[in-house]
Amino acid sequence: MLNIFPGKKKDSKQSDEKTLEEQLAAFPGAPKLEDMKWHEKVAMKQFLKMSPEEQKKAAEKAMKKMKPEELEKNKSQIVASLDEMKRNRMISDDQYRLMKRKYGIK
Repeated sequence: MLNIFPGKKKDSKQSDEKTLEEQLAAFPGAPKLEDMKWHEKVAMKQFLKMSPEEQKKAAEKAMKKMKPEELEKNKSQIVASLDEMKRNRMISDDQYRLMKRKYGIK
């Protein structure tokens, strides 16, 4: 059969995953590759392709959003978005309560 979409062979794909696993092993506290969902794998691959400076900036930006003072500052926006997600049935009541507890919102 004629392959009109030539690309990498399966063997090279498996070797790419091994290198990704090796790269993840270098990061302390990183989750295992088999525990990740497909979108997490894609995001991790993009993160690992970044230069070390860009990785540091991305990590700082992510951690800045989780600081208590940043959460307190954006509390009204967080509550509004959670309420809207609950109204549109994007999340259940249990998920709503868990998210509010996670962010320390009462």
